[in-house]
Amino acid sequence: MSKTTRVLRGAALAAVSGLTLTACTSIVAGIEVAPDATNPQCAEAMVAMPEEIAGHERRRTDSQSTAAWGDPAVAVFRCGVEIPGPTTDECVGANGVDWVVREEGANWRITTYGRDPAMEVLFDGERVASSSVMVDVGNAAARIPADGGCTDPKDAEVIPGVDDLDDRIPEGQAPQEDQ
Repeated sequence: MSKTTRVLRGAALAAVSGLTLTACTSIVAGIEVAPDATNPQCAEAMVAMPEEIAGHERRRTDSQSTAAWGDPAVAVFRCGVEIPGPTTDECVGANGVDWVVREEGANWRITTYGRDPAMEVLFDGERVASSSVMVDVGNAAARIPADGGCTDPKDAEVIPGVDDLDDRIPEGQAPQEDQ
């Protein structure tokens, strides 16, 4: 066999092998990149992403600072999303990470609360439990330091007689009346 024939056969074998590998690991395409996806702290979270969530294997994505699990995808992660401000949405903690929880039909969206950059996971609530998602992704989310977190509305409650605004007005000044 000539050297040229061996090179061509080697190239053909490499091409076929590449096709086989590509067919086994489908890429999740078209995930919208978050506005702050290039934040270096997103890279910290990405290196700690779990290889599976609730038995669903991680798949490759073609968007920066994203991850997906399951075929078809049951959960999609994005880092660098808009940081949630004060909200009346449910806010829960799991393993030291606080999440704002929003139901969107059969899907759920959880967004880290008190972390910059913020991260979110959109997942199919009928195929994977929110607790599994929070716990499995929590280690990666914890790589970004918290500078705040969920608060209990009871903690912000004003108790008449104890927290009256009149107690905070310096002596000798009258409260301003609305005009």
